Amino acid sequence: MSTKAEVTPRRRRRQELMSTSIATARRLLADGGVESVTMLAVSREVGIAGPALYRYFPSRADLLRATHRDVLDELVAHVRAATTRQPAGDRAAALQALTYAMFGWCVAHPREFDLLLGGDLRLAEADAPVGDEGGNGTFYEVAALTFTALAGQWADGAARFDEPVRPELAPELAARRDVLLAAYPDVPPGAPLGLLAAGRVAWQRTFGLLCMTVYGHITEPDGPVRRGYITALLDDLTARNLALFGLGVSAAAVVDPVFASGPGTGGPDAGRPDAGVPDAGAPAAGTPAHGPGPAQAGLTGVGRAETREGAYPAAAHPAGPHPADGESPSATGRRARLRRALLEESLASARRLLDEHGADGVTMQAVAKDVGIAAPGLYRYFDGRPGLLHATHQDVVDELLAAVEDARSRQPADDPSAQCHAVVHATFRWCLAHRNEYDLLMSGRLRISRPGVAAAEESHGSGPAPLMALERVGAVFAPIALAWWRAGCRVIPDDELPPALVPHLRAARKAMLGIPDFPPDVPLGLLHAMNLCSARHWGLLTLTVYGHVGDVGAPEAAARLDALVLDLMADVHEIFDRPVSPGVVLVRDIS
Repeated sequence: MSTKAEVTPRRRRRQELMSTSIATARRLLADGGVESVTMLAVSREVGIAGPALYRYFPSRADLLRATHRDVLDELVAHVRAATTRQPAGDRAAALQALTYAMFGWCVAHPREFDLLLGGDLRLAEADAPVGDEGGNGTFYEVAALTFTALAGQWADGAARFDEPVRPELAPELAARRDVLLAAYPDVPPGAPLGLLAAGRVAWQRTFGLLCMTVYGHITEPDGPVRRGYITALLDDLTARNLALFGLGVSAAAVVDPVFASGPGTGGPDAGRPDAGVPDAGAPAAGTPAHGPGPAQAGLTGVGRAETREGAYPAAAHPAGPHPADGESPSATGRRARLRRALLEESLASARRLLDEHGADGVTMQAVAKDVGIAAPGLYRYFDGRPGLLHATHQDVVDELLAAVEDARSRQPADDPSAQCHAVVHATFRWCLAHRNEYDLLMSGRLRISRPGVAAAEESHGSGPAPLMALERVGAVFAPIALAWWRAGCRVIPDDELPPALVPHLRAARKAMLGIPDFPPDVPLGLLHAMNLCSARHWGLLTLTVYGHVGDVGAPEAAARLDALVLDLMADVHEIFDRPVSPGVVLVRDIS
């Protein structure tokens, strides 16, 4: 019979090996992303036989799940520590600290953030979702830390939340309130659903900017300018979020800079373009010196239009002959036709693999096997796996753009409000029907970038140029915003804009002058309004697609999806002071 003294060392050894394995998985994750975390790689690093690791983690999904939990615990601890440094009773300071601590940590740990955000997609083979048992999603644990401060504002009468929530969203909000009240028993039980709804608006705004930052959808010609713009926009969003709860910015808040070194922020280079967060670095060949401007996504996006042929960098262009062939890309001979046919078949195969297995399943070997050629032969058409993923990415963007353009074309030409509503609705419908495709669009610059190669270097021809999916999709909203402006929408005067944003908005306006019919006298306030809408648009869409806003993808949940879009559109119409259109025609047959 075993004694306790005999069993304890075995248990200790087991715990030590599991901890070492998770720490190893964390290192692999930070260096190469989720796909680099394999049972074989971890066992080699730890120094045990591959099969032995299965005694501790029955599958790769279990290893990733444990890694996910470890990453989340670190983020929550970092945020908690930041809030405890604030003056006692200063609710605004606590909320500011939480916002900046979360933002800074995620920017400094982009691949860990990628796992937290896309856990349910990355671990699709697991038996249960990554979020908590209530289906609240991974980031719920961070967002929940704001609940006591927000509820305190309501309990003190400092902020009222009397506006009724949409009936389709009430059950979900009530369930979340019940979970929060159970976790925070000191909060009065009568907290209204409007409190939760307002908190979610603030969260979506911040989260949208965070996603665009981590995944490189906000670009500037150099890192410091980019970081300054993002920080200024976060400052403005934070002030607006605090105002939702009757709070102003606290001068006593102890807040670490978003892009700086420090505990949990990834070292002295955290936030630099070459320190994990893919940045444009410098413009790709053939693009304007300033690119499309500092914030070209969502309702902000009015970037340059790309033709289908010009969508690929020279080194990763999947169309046309290999340089060694000496043929023109426009060749019409039998050989050229066969090449184009194989190219189309390869892209179709990559799309199927993406839809079924996510970006990790799109490999040169898998596509070559599917189309019936030797894997080395595929390199004549694509510049390795990054080139294949880049071409797939562009194909996905084209399909999404076709869906949203179709939705816009069905609206009255003189009703920009109907066009905006239809485009937003179509974007949500398409992305929920193509979750793995949206994952590639959002995280493409992080996941396609070659390990060990800076994004700035890739943009100069060694691999795929920076991907700006949100810029191309966001360009659809440019004529809508311009139509609202010409109709007299609300515009913040230049002298009332946050001073730190003005130089960046001026640079953006200058860069947009190359767009056909773009007027040079567009007020900066219009661009800023587009930024505000952009943040919440992409924040809500991303949280929804990745499963952090409950299940709205099922056919029976269509009413809840419509309610989410209506809630978003109410915010858009309020910012621009435009009436809701009664004539919008929503497209529901998007596949």
